This record gives sequence, C-alpha cells and structure tokens, in this order.
Amino acid sequence: MVLWAVSHHAGPRAANRFPTVNVAIEEVSPTRKTLVVTVPAGEVNAEEQTVLREFAQAVRLPGFRLGKAPADMVKRRYAAEITEELQRKVTTKAYEQAVKDSKLNIFSAVSVDGDPVAGGKDAVLKITVDVQPEFALPEYKGLPVNVPPHDVTDADVENAINDIRTQRADYVVVERPAAAGDFVRLNYTGTLDGKPIAEIAPDKPIFGTQHGTWEEAGSANAPGVRAVVDGIIGLKAGDKKDVTHTFPADFEASVLAGKTATYALEVLEVREKRPAALDDAFLKSLQVESVDQLHSRVRDDLKSRKEQESRDASRGQIVQALTAAVDFPLPESAIEAETQNLLRDYLERQMRAGIPEAEFEKHKDELFKSARTAAVSRVKLLMILLKVAEKEAIKVDNEDIHRRIMQESVMTRQRPEQIVKRLQEDRGLLANLQRAILHAKTLDFVVQQAKVTVTAPAA
Repeated sequence: MVLWAVSHHAGPRAANRFPTVNVAIEEVSPTRKTLVVTVPAGEVNAEEQTVLREFAQAVRLPGFRLGKAPADMVKRRYAAEITEELQRKVTTKAYEQAVKDSKLNIFSAVSVDGDPVAGGKDAVLKITVDVQPEFALPEYKGLPVNVPPHDVTDADVENAINDIRTQRADYVVVERPAAAGDFVRLNYTGTLDGKPIAEIAPDKPIFGTQHGTWEEAGSANAPGVRAVVDGIIGLKAGDKKDVTHTFPADFEASVLAGKTATYALEVLEVREKRPAALDDAFLKSLQVESVDQLHSRVRDDLKSRKEQESRDASRGQIVQALTAAVDFPLPESAIEAETQNLLRDYLERQMRAGIPEAEFEKHKDELFKSARTAAVSRVKLLMILLKVAEKEAIKVDNEDIHRRIMQESVMTRQRPEQIVKRLQEDRGLLANLQRAILHAKTLDFVVQQAKVTVTAPAA
C-alpha cells in the first residue's frame, strides 16, 4: 500500500538531481520500506544524451581524432557500455534523490529492482530500504554501575609473583612417595565386575585404560577419575595399588552411572614441582634488575588489569541496562549482516585453532541460532547508541578514522595505506567503519556519564 507520495520540481538541472521525479513510499514492515521512484522519459533521455557526450569525448574511433567521432557511431559501437552506464547513473541519482525527498532515516539499502533503464520511456525503480526504528530513547545518563576496587595489595603482588614462578617451575624426579601437588606418571586400568571399562564404554577412554598418563596428585580440578587422582598420594615409583570409584547416578555414560569400578594403579615416576627461584637469572628473564623493580612492575600491571576489568564491568552493565530498558522492531538487514559477521569471526577463530570446517558444518544450525540471538542484542544496542549520538551530536572525525586505521594496521600486520586503499574502493566498508567508531565513542560517552559505586567482592 502506498502511504504517501512526494513530487519534486526543481529549477535548473543540478548535476546530481533530476528536475522532475516522483517518489512513492510503500510500507513492507515498521523498519522496511520500498521507494517506488519514477523518472520521466524526458529526464532519462537527457541523462542518456549526457552519457553519450561523455563517451564521445573519451573514445577514439578509426579515422577520427579523439572526441571527434559522430555520436551515432559511438552509440552503435559502445551500445552495451552506454546502456550499463545509463542504468548506473539513473539508479544512483534516483536513489540519492529518493532518500532526500522521502525524508526517511535510512539504515541500509536492501535491493533495487525494476525494468532496465532505456531512453524513450519512464524509468521505474523499486528501491527497498531498511530504516532506523522510531522509539523513545531510554534514560542513558547517570545509570548505576557497580565495579570492584582498583586497589592492589601487597598480597596481590606476592600471589602474582608466585604465579609467575609456578609457571616457570621445574619438575624434578624424586624417589619418595607422591604428595599432594606432585606430578605422577602412571598406568591404570578400570574394570567393572571384572570386565574392562575400555570395552564397556569405549567412547570414554579417560575412564577406561591409560598408559603413561600424567596426573597431579590430589588436584581438585583433575578432569579424570577422582579415585585415581587421590589414590596415587603416598605411592612411589614401582608401587601398585587398587582403588575403587563410584560414578555419580547422573553420569554421562549411562552404562557406568551409579556403579562402582575398580582401578589398578601402577606408578612409573614421581616429579616434584619446584617454582623458579627468585634469583638473578629469574629477574633477568623478566627484564628487571631487582626484586623491588619486579614488585613495582607487577603492581602496575595488576592495577592496569583491575582498571580494565572495572571498565569492562561498567560497559557490560551499561549495555545490559540500555537494552533492557526499551523494546522496538529492528532492521532485518542489520540482524542478518551482524549474524554473518559473528559466524565468520567464529569460523576464522576455529580454523586458526586447527579445527576443520567440517566440525562447523555439524553444528551450523545451532551456531546460526546462537549467532542470531547475539546479533539481535548487538543491533538493538547499535540502534539505541545511534539515537544517543544524534541527540548528543557525537560525530566521527578524521582523527577517529586515522586512529582506527592505525589500530587495524597493528592488529592485522597490514600497512596503513593498504587499509586506506581498501576503504577508498569500498564505500560500504568505510560506512561500516564509521558506524563502528561512532558506536564505540557513544558507548564510552554513556559509560562516562554513569553513576559508579565501588563494591568490594564478597569474601
């Protein structure tokens, strides 16, 4: 259904406008419209003559100097190219004029349909667009957020240094019985009623038979058999022992659920974990000259990390508050594009991690559903932030774009001029970059306006 029509009449011909054009707007959904643009035959003819003159001035035909070939010969020789250029020019100008005359707040162009543009007849184009939704902007200033304190204690520093020493620990073979925290290499075989678990549950090898595997004695976070992890405490190399393990009633392998198995253990080797000594070699490896300098650096790193965690917590709470405060329809094209972006990023991460694309295909329906859910939240936030940016007159300037290009250059190891060239060739890519920068600037603005309360974590 046509909701309204706009007839445009102008004075002298402007380079990028038609003197007379009609724009009718059809509603597809609250966020999708179709602009039916009619360019009169006379305007199409005038545009065709302009294209023909441009070709005539630019091409060289045998027997004629540059730009001197007769127009009818140029038209016959370059008919296909002239038709293509006429289509492009009329479509581009019609779209730009329709956008201006319709006064719609367009988010993105979805499609352009219509008969081929040709001289001697009206050009009728159907341009489908998604528009930014209309909604009442929720309160975005003074939103309450709770963040953890930024203070770094001496204990925090000592724990961090001990973590570094542990990460660089040596694992020394010892002849004594294993104690909690030691790493033990062993063989074990599980049986249930005398039958090997490896045969009962072949898809759960960690609960069946293992040869030369390593376990951290007594570890609370061990993923394997609890009785094995605890049972190796007190055993030394060469010792053997049988232990029993009862599987939970809701164990994932139903053939083992609620049943008690026997595990035969054989310890092959015991290693003691010895944290790196706080000596000159250790300090040199960290590029510090003294223990005091190490403490200072670790304290600064911890403070920076806590401040970043605080900022992340603030942003997360702000995002949640904004998106929960209002509901409105979203542009479908934005959801589709964001869904594809999320899936592409996920697939790239998986492939970098060495996971084959076939694994992605196995779960693609579930992944698509999850990505679309996330995309809806992201697009909703984007719509809110675009409205905030408009109200607060937040803009993207050249310095913002330059800064983002330099960041992208470092992250992707591309030369800045390569990125600039790509942006110049793809205006859509540039528009997406500008929108992403505006999104980030506006979210930062809202976070800066928040009412922050520092809350110590519960003991």
